Amino acid sequence: MNDFEQLQLLGRGGFASVYLVQRLNSPTRYALKRILKSKVVTDQQKFRLENEKLILQRVTSPFLCRGFGTCETTEEMALLLEYVEGRTLYECVWKYKDTGRFPENVTKFFAAQLVLALRDLHAQGYIHRDLKSGNVLVGKDGFVKVIDFGLAKKVSQPYGVSVDWWSLGVVIYEMVVGHPPWEYQCPRNSTIDEYFQHITFIARSPFQTAGDTAQRREQELSCNLQTLISGLLTINSRERLGINGATEVMHHTWFRDVNWDHLYTKDASIAVPYNAQADYNADRVRTHPPRIDSLSSAESIDPEENAKYFADF
Repeated sequence: MNDFEQLQLLGRGGFASVYLVQRLNSPTRYALKRILKSKVVTDQQKFRLENEKLILQRVTSPFLCRGFGTCETTEEMALLLEYVEGRTLYECVWKYKDTGRFPENVTKFFAAQLVLALRDLHAQGYIHRDLKSGNVLVGKDGFVKVIDFGLAKKVSQPYGVSVDWWSLGVVIYEMVVGHPPWEYQCPRNSTIDEYFQHITFIARSPFQTAGDTAQRREQELSCNLQTLISGLLTINSRERLGINGATEVMHHTWFRDVNWDHLYTKDASIAVPYNAQADYNADRVRTHPPRIDSLSSAESIDPEENAKYFADF
């Protein structure tokens, strides 16, 4: 770490702090994720940290955050990561112009990139398990990077990937409606059991159980988008859209006008429908509760501790 100059704090979570750093005598900038070893005490936490290091070294994709190495001292572990100059996807959503939600063409542009990110991750044998709008960074060029592999896991069974397709359905809903169909975290006044009952209730009819404002917005959605979201939010994981691979999602009618090859290579012919400067309304006031996002996944619903609820997801 002595080879880098620490420029500023980018964020802080339960286990880690992330800093913008620059290599000495070089203009190249990185994100440095520093994890205090005193916070990593259980075997499960240690395993997840080692797993995250391994994934960052092995997994490659234009839409997944890259890792460039690790450094360790007696007090902390540091992960050197690709720096994405931009904002989280959820901030881009609720600060979008005067609406606080994306139109379908912008939603499709970001959703298609997330499909490709999951395709690459799954093809290399991993599932993310914590895909959410706070774990997606939107760069100044309008292209995304999925971050935070703290809950990622190696899988050998094809049906294991369905949990990520479920999460994609939640993110797409959030982009086009302006808020997720349910809270990302269990409300303090609810038990985990009540929380999951609430989720499954909404997922059975995502366009009939929303509040009045959301229902008005949902009525504006195309039928193809509604069927895509419903397919991704199918409760039975073996019947969920994507269970047969990313190609199944890519072939959905809503994506019929996407040139996947051009998008993957970020071809110059791609018309980016989101302008990170012009479309971002810094004065817009958030109308739903603030999201708590952890740089270490510490505040996410833990899939191991709540395994009985995740069994069908």
